[in-house]
Amino acid sequence: MRIHPNMSSKGVEAEMIKYGVHPSKWQIYRALSKARNEIEGNHSESYTKLPKYAELLRKYNPHNICKIHYDRPTLLVESRFLRIFIKTQRSGFLEGCRPFVDFDGCILKGPFGGVLLTAVTLDANNSIFPIAFAGLNLAYEDIVPIAHGRHCCRHICSNFKAQFPSILLSNLFCRAAKSFDIAGHNEAMANIKKLNIEAWRYLEKIPKTSWCRYTFNTGIKCDHVTNNYTESFNAWIGELRGKPISTLVEGLRKKFMKKTHKRYQKGCTLTTTVTLKMMDKLQKIGQASRQCQLTMAGDDIFEVGNMNRSYIVNLPTKSCNCGAFQILGLPCKHAALGIIYKRQKLESYCDHWFSRDMYLKTYASLEGRCKLVVFLGEVLVESLAYN
Repeated sequence: MRIHPNMSSKGVEAEMIKYGVHPSKWQIYRALSKARNEIEGNHSESYTKLPKYAELLRKYNPHNICKIHYDRPTLLVESRFLRIFIKTQRSGFLEGCRPFVDFDGCILKGPFGGVLLTAVTLDANNSIFPIAFAGLNLAYEDIVPIAHGRHCCRHICSNFKAQFPSILLSNLFCRAAKSFDIAGHNEAMANIKKLNIEAWRYLEKIPKTSWCRYTFNTGIKCDHVTNNYTESFNAWIGELRGKPISTLVEGLRKKFMKKTHKRYQKGCTLTTTVTLKMMDKLQKIGQASRQCQLTMAGDDIFEVGNMNRSYIVNLPTKSCNCGAFQILGLPCKHAALGIIYKRQKLESYCDHWFSRDMYLKTYASLEGRCKLVVFLGEVLVESLAYN
């Protein structure tokens, strides 16, 4: 009889029934616990292996940073583990990613609890790129005082709906948050004020720079108003959240490196100047531009009508009155209409952050370490097994 630690309770029960054993729920739990301890190690003992793990990680991959912090008030008291910090892909972030970092934490499911905090960014394909992970809480305002902080609008909306349970108010809040220009934001806020002045006052107390898209720094080229992608990252971690600490950190390292290698190979096959997701976006933007009307005002400046509003597009400065061109770093539908009219390619007006070259820069600096990673993985397994 073979029981795998990742099997469900029903899977274990089915496996035992094959051999004529009809186990109780307690017997299934003990069987799973025994299998996990034998294969993955005991949670308590796992913490004693961390110093050796950090030593091996620094020895065979000096580009990584690994620090362990302990709490020991006096020499008479045994030291107690506090946190481990691992920075794995710093060079890729600096060389190819936008200056945008999202912090998010998820609860660990082991017997000792804890929080896994991850710092992630977005690559040129708008895919998640992990920078570091740790079990601590960072105050980015203290570390990077010039940073522009954002709040997740999904969480703001949840609190907003709890106090003002109205579908119309929630929809207006989303319009106010997602508007690329101040006119659209003010219109939505004015409608909220008409419906419920207390709801309007509630939102006015929250700094607009933290949740209103039109206020976002145009140099970052990121329009996200939620942290949904970090939530998907936590889901991607999956079952590792319940593993012993040494298994957790080594599992994360392996997942990061496998994903890095796969994306680098994907980038090498690109034949377009921008990444695949950006090409898909540009195609949809081009289709949406058909709903607009164009009036030329010069070779590269024109007015575009859309519904009951008009927008001025300036191609040399890559700007439009709607605000989307500047914030996204991609041509908005108003700009796209003029670009198509001039028989030019939409990708030629995309910001450099979304180019194939930046995508490759993100992962090329890590690709050279793939052979080392395979070797390191073997060394870690062998070393940790005997220490």
